[in-house]
Amino acid sequence: MYYSIYPKLRAIYSFLPTEKEFEYLIKAKGLSGYNSRIRELNILKRFPLKGINIERHFSLIPFELGKVVYDRLFGSPKDFFHSYMKIYELKDIKAVLRGGMSSYQLYLERENLDFSEIDDSMKKGFWEEAWRQGYSRYRETERISDIEIPLDHYYYKILLKTSQKLPSSDRAETGELILDWIDLINQVWIYRLRQFYGMKWFEIKRFLIPEGYVYQNIEEAEGLSRVIMIKECSRICYRGFKMRMFTMKAILAFFILLDFKMEEIISIYSAKLLNMEEDRLKKIIGVS
Repeated sequence: MYYSIYPKLRAIYSFLPTEKEFEYLIKAKGLSGYNSRIRELNILKRFPLKGINIERHFSLIPFELGKVVYDRLFGSPKDFFHSYMKIYELKDIKAVLRGGMSSYQLYLERENLDFSEIDDSMKKGFWEEAWRQGYSRYRETERISDIEIPLDHYYYKILLKTSQKLPSSDRAETGELILDWIDLINQVWIYRLRQFYGMKWFEIKRFLIPEGYVYQNIEEAEGLSRVIMIKECSRICYRGFKMRMFTMKAILAFFILLDFKMEEIISIYSAKLLNMEEDRLKKIIGVS
């Protein structure tokens, strides 16, 4: 089944934004300059811009492409990819928890939902266990992070669990990629919580995804900024995508890379909305 999917992803990869294209966007003069230059990106030849909502357009590219891939899978790979696609529901939940509007599957075209409305919709289904745990704690603390943490943990736990049901040729390498991804995310948490909040190790551990090397060896772990994490994760995923053709590892690696690329385009767009200075934007994005 991968033989009908991988070549198409390989072709799409050639349309993804390059470092030169990102720098071209960063150097755009204001939002009008960005809006003009964004239409010159190679990726829009493959995914033409629909309407004027740039942020929504680039947010939807990985999601819509993911649905196409999901429809071409069957058996345990399809089950695994279904678990991966739950990341878009997770993004939606976090968006509405913070008063925003979802982009993918949940609560579409609605914003500023009352927490009781969200609670009603989350009591059953995939997220039920993690939601009940987080929402119970939130009612005591009123910290949104107390809902988000168990949701994150549950997502990666299920992703790892379903990876172990893949065919034996896929199982180990896909699991290793997920664990590498988790370790890098945990290193970002360590960096943030130590750098900005001065937390002790026992306090930090509650925030970390409880799988992988970093969680088990937290006091030896190095913290990473999000920019460095994305570069390191992109390097690992690029190698997995290019070297492990016709595997689930390659497909997962592609989608992690694609999400990072689209998030970078959106980050530059948001910075132009705020009229951010070019040097500061380069530092945030990680372009030298």
